[in-house]
Parts: sequence; C-alpha cells; structure tokens
Amino acid sequence: RITAYLRRYLDERGFLEIETPCLNAQPGGAEAKPFETYHNALGLDLTLRIATELYLKRLVIGGVERVYELGRIFRNEGISTRHNPEFTSIELYQAYADYEDMMALTEELVAGAARHVAGGTSVEYQGASIDLAPPWRRVTMAELVAEKLP
Repeated sequence: RITAYLRRYLDERGFLEIETPCLNAQPGGAEAKPFETYHNALGLDLTLRIATELYLKRLVIGGVERVYELGRIFRNEGISTRHNPEFTSIELYQAYADYEDMMALTEELVAGAARHVAGGTSVEYQGASIDLAPPWRRVTMAELVAEKLP
C-alpha cells in the first residue's frame, strides 16, 4: 500500500516514473561497495547498482523536469538486523525546485503515506509515538551540533 501511494502521489504531480539499469559497467551515485557480476554474452564485468541517482539526474539535465524511481539498490557492505544489502529506495528529482520545495514535498509525501496506511499521521515505533504531520522542524547541522555539544 505504501509503494502504490508513493507512485500515485508523484504521478498526480507530474513526475515520470523511470526504470534505470540495475547492471552497470561502472558503479556511481554513492560511496558504497558494489556487488560484482559478469555478463557472459557481452563478456563484460558489471556491478549491481548502488544508487539510481546518476541516470535520473541525466534525465533532468536532458529536459525531463520531474522524475523518480522506486527501485532495488544493492550494496555489498555486510548484513545485520539493521542493514540489508538489498533494499528498495525512492529517489526523485525536480528541475527548478530548491531544497525548501523538496522538504515540503517530502513532508507531504510521508504524512500522506501515513494517513493512507495507518489512518493518521501519529504512528507508534519501538514504543514511542511519532507525529509525522507537517510542518517538521527545520534546523541546520550547526544548530544540531550546538544543541548536543553546548
């Protein structure tokens, strides 16, 4: 239900869903160790993608103003109860939008998904109640560090 909501929300706002290649000749878009594989028919060493970022940014540069991908990412960096080397990620890019626009979109997207799936913006997580209703607190990294290290 969450992924269907994410797609619907973005589609209704003019974003185009893209499928980018999972097999790459050169890893990029993140600092992560990729899984390596070999393409027998082409005789090529390839890696599984560690991010969708670069292809999406190329599309924006090429004139597609709003793009997103909801897809699998593969990072060869161990496994634990807090880290899965294969996971689903969403990346989206919008031409002419600044960080304030993207923060507002993210707030709306997350709060809307919570309302759609949980019936409201207040959710329980590990015994704590979290309110996902916008607006969220806006704070700089310097302010956060100053709060923790006065």
